[in-house]
Amino acid sequence: MNDVVLRSGGMRRLGRQEWMLAPVIMLYGALFLLPIVIVFRMATEKGFSSFETVLSSPVFLRVVDNTLTISLTTTCLTVFLGYILAALLWKTEGSKRVVVLGFVLLPFWTSVLIKNFAWTFLLQDNGVINTALRSLGIIDGSLPLLHNRFAVIVGMVHYSLPYAVFPIYTSMLAIDTRLERAARSLGASLFSTFWHVTLPLTRPGVYAASLLIFIVASSFYVTPVILGGPRQMMIANLVDYYTHTLVDFSAGAALSVIILAAAIVLIAIYQFLPKETQHG
Repeated sequence: MNDVVLRSGGMRRLGRQEWMLAPVIMLYGALFLLPIVIVFRMATEKGFSSFETVLSSPVFLRVVDNTLTISLTTTCLTVFLGYILAALLWKTEGSKRVVVLGFVLLPFWTSVLIKNFAWTFLLQDNGVINTALRSLGIIDGSLPLLHNRFAVIVGMVHYSLPYAVFPIYTSMLAIDTRLERAARSLGASLFSTFWHVTLPLTRPGVYAASLLIFIVASSFYVTPVILGGPRQMMIANLVDYYTHTLVDFSAGAALSVIILAAAIVLIAIYQFLPKETQHG
């Protein structure tokens, strides 16, 4: 009987704590929803004509193709490199792990502008990479490494890499290392152990990292401007074009609503992906 009273009292205390947090939750909810409501209102102030203007524009299809291609390529490369770094973090111990973690966190310590301008110095015609290749006699002229899709993807992968490492690394920490030893003791090769044991167990981390990176990559604005060119315009750059160049805020808001709807669809698809592995 006393246990029941204590549990009910604990529930009442928990309820009071939730009510104390209610103003903060409402404030953050209002700050999140209010901009969305304003953008949606601007997008529909002319009815749905702004959506028709955006969707019927030939530039829109070209920009969507750029955004999907660059974002998917960035996601695949970042998840691949992030998996390697996460495995390195997982297998190392002591001071070596701290060093690897420092290199992973390094992109967080500098702003995106500084990273992009650093890549311009590395990739330009007289930059470090072309100069080194000419000094080694590999090339005679200069490779076109800047102001193209390659440069945009390089800059975006560099920025997004930590977002891939930590979800995958978190899923690796939950793996029982005895499973790998058991697989090796039963005659499985290193690749078979990875393919049939490690990879399935880290699949939720890969899913989470892929979704996060794709959403972040598809909304890039600064990197395509600095490292790319007009042909590498992405969806965020098109929003800026509508609002600042054409001064058509309704069309820019309509395009923003379309981006938000696409992100919601991706998150909904992610919710249906299996959160547990085949060994869960």
